Amino acid sequence: MQLIIAEKPSVARDLARVLGIRAGGQHRFEGDERVVTWCIGHLVELDEPASYNPAWKSWRLASLPMLPETFRLRGSKHALPQLRAVAALLRDRRFTSVINACDAGREGELIFRYVHQFASSRVPVLRLWISSLTDEAIRRGFAALRPGPQLDNLGDAARSRSEADWLVGMNATRAVTARGRESGHTALYSIGRVQTPTLAMLVERERAILAFVSRDYWEVRAQLRTQTGETFLAQWRHGKLSRLATAPLADEIVARDLTQPALVERVRARTTREPPPLLFDLTSLQRTANRRFSFSAQRTLEIAQALYERHKLLTYPRTDSRHLSTDVVPELPALFAALDAGDYAPFASHLRAHPPTPTRRIVDDTKVHDHHAIIPTGKGVRLDALDRDERRLYDLVVRRFLGAFYPDAEFAITEAWIRVGPPGAPLELPPEPLSSPVSPPPSRDEPTDVPMVDALPPLPDRYLARGRVRIAAGWQEVAGIDGSDDKRGSDGRSDDRRDEPSSSLLPPLTEGQPLDGRYKAVAKQTTPPARYTEATLLGAMESAGKAIDDEALRAAMKDCGLGTPATRASIIETLLRRDYIERQKQHLVPTALGIGLIGVLPVASLGSAELTGSWEARLARIARGEDSRAAFMADIARYVAEMVDAVRTSTMGPPPAGQPPPRVWDDSKGSAGQGTSGTSRDGVGRGGARVGRASSGAGSRDGGRGTVPRSELRAPSSSAPRTAQRPNAANDSRSESRTSVPNAPRTAPNAPSDPRTAPRANPAPRAAKPANAAKPANAAKPANAAKAPASLGTLACPRCRAGTLIAGNRGWGCARYREGCRFVVWFETAGRRLTTAQLTDLVTRGKTRKGTFAPRGSEIAGRLVLDPGIDGGTRFEPE
Repeated sequence: MQLIIAEKPSVARDLARVLGIRAGGQHRFEGDERVVTWCIGHLVELDEPASYNPAWKSWRLASLPMLPETFRLRGSKHALPQLRAVAALLRDRRFTSVINACDAGREGELIFRYVHQFASSRVPVLRLWISSLTDEAIRRGFAALRPGPQLDNLGDAARSRSEADWLVGMNATRAVTARGRESGHTALYSIGRVQTPTLAMLVERERAILAFVSRDYWEVRAQLRTQTGETFLAQWRHGKLSRLATAPLADEIVARDLTQPALVERVRARTTREPPPLLFDLTSLQRTANRRFSFSAQRTLEIAQALYERHKLLTYPRTDSRHLSTDVVPELPALFAALDAGDYAPFASHLRAHPPTPTRRIVDDTKVHDHHAIIPTGKGVRLDALDRDERRLYDLVVRRFLGAFYPDAEFAITEAWIRVGPPGAPLELPPEPLSSPVSPPPSRDEPTDVPMVDALPPLPDRYLARGRVRIAAGWQEVAGIDGSDDKRGSDGRSDDRRDEPSSSLLPPLTEGQPLDGRYKAVAKQTTPPARYTEATLLGAMESAGKAIDDEALRAAMKDCGLGTPATRASIIETLLRRDYIERQKQHLVPTALGIGLIGVLPVASLGSAELTGSWEARLARIARGEDSRAAFMADIARYVAEMVDAVRTSTMGPPPAGQPPPRVWDDSKGSAGQGTSGTSRDGVGRGGARVGRASSGAGSRDGGRGTVPRSELRAPSSSAPRTAQRPNAANDSRSESRTSVPNAPRTAPNAPSDPRTAPRANPAPRAAKPANAAKPANAAKPANAAKAPASLGTLACPRCRAGTLIAGNRGWGCARYREGCRFVVWFETAGRRLTTAQLTDLVTRGKTRKGTFAPRGSEIAGRLVLDPGIDGGTRFEPE
């Protein structure tokens, strides 16, 4: 008999349906030969520091570094009943094998291996590895199960990543915070292996902007006319320079050129070809959706996950590959046929009539690791069944997929050099036509101190005119790019192919042709570097802070980026949630608190993108079997010890702006007020649940339903090092670990009842009601919303794990709202008014019981699933 363990209940239902198992049961679906059960994200996590050594409970430099010889596991509090059920099944002697059906990637591998180890299971493991959740893909996957040991290298990489996050995050957060206390700082400095270098990039850019001093400069423009009356524009050039340092200099050039004859000195023309953009990986999809639709990275991930998991229209979205593997090629005709309808029919029917031969630009096994690029699955779809954002993202992926098999776009480019004045020094041209258009806007990522002409050069003056026209649309027809469109985003960059701004076609010109000209000086100013948008920040994270436009170079840097495609969105959300950065329209801007944190870092390497990128590269090599897990972890331990020593001997300056008010520190507990020594994920973490919670001696409270024996919360230590991982809910956002915020004293009894509207201490977390928390149009306002039960027993907050839940005016929130925990479940959710019993089920079981909800106005059967990382704390999952 086989046991199958999926990562989420929704996936377990899909597997059960395809395998012919009736989907019924609280913790499992049981058939004659197979039993399907599920995790709810991470059911098992690494234990808290105090479990290794009582001295590690306090936040003191003297107790650092914390370097466990062997990491211990314990149950994640967010779903203990499900963990008990899964562990019992793994110990059941009926089963001859267990199938790891968690998401086919690094973190899915870790979720399963932790549970398998926690249960001390000896059942042999097989691996289901699929890239889509269509029925056919599931059947093919079960027909080609892989032996579990084949994935040991991937498991080693996952454990190494998690251990490194635990070691760096735990030790750095405590070391910097404790050292800061000695210098009068009151903030808890949250340090993360990926989070802090990402913040450092934003702060470095902001400092450059603040330090920037604008400089005036001038350009000279010409409007030229042929003898037949056709006009065109040109820009003054002196060699490679076009900027003049003073207004009198520009005026002098204008005055003298008005009296000089103008003629065409040189004409160069060529045809350029622009190949289709590469297929999407997650990061490029997030960047493009941010530019086109202003989606946040997290929003794009959520939509892509829904299109993969719920609608089954896209392949696995958390991929870092932009290529297909050779085994996908035979499926291409069927995919084209499935898309031969609606808006895509003209393009798909062309590909069916003229089957393409995929090149290595599309199909390359060497560039596909866990999963190939994101493409449509070919499943039939009614676009009106998708919401607006889902349709837009699906359309983006489909057009990118079809366009990849279309010919290059072709452009005719003409450059004309105009001489004004008598013949002089010969014209020196670069070997190729200039790539910049006439009067190019200065790039916001170029050096801002551009050389300028500060003395009047001798005659003749020369002007450059450039024309560009598309002569063959190729893939741009599929992408919906008009020949005159400028598809640049709000950050001044174009999409992944860097589409050049178009300019009108020049009139026919011949060398020696006389022209009439009018000239004028244009005053301009140098501009500071652009602030990061989510699109540009994702690109910077992908290349470890290096500004790389070239596609090949960016691909070469993939292994060295900050985080992974699956974690970058959650890192950005974490920085926002902790008030280290904020959104200002489309830009991400560090707050005073974030700038202050980077400013007081006593060890610069904690904010080093290059160092973190080198670690990521080693993790990728471990996954490929090219590096040693033991060697990597030894290097991490050495770094942590050296970092703690450096912090201990460092001098931290005065507290920066944005510090919280002074508190009384209790060194015996390691915090202000009630102590905690837990940890939490450095991000939203597969649903945003955080780990940190107070140690309670004999055990921890199971969501207010009684004491859970410590034997059920902790697995025996193993001889192999184990990884730090955090509990997760079902939305599967991955990220790193850090030390949790120490508990502050509980909220006073007379505190405001609504965590979202209460007065806040500095630094104040922004608490605007999220857009997706609005009530459905047909939902009536509850008459007694303000009189909701205020007593919820001891229900622990699923997000911070340190506070308990209280009732406010509009929802249930964490009692630690003054300390920054923003967890809330609205009374009115998915078109229904929730009961305290449903809230209890959410917190203790991870989901409500099946019922009828109205998320979009019409009633639908389903349930709410706990998702602590999103506003509103839940997501609706239809049956």
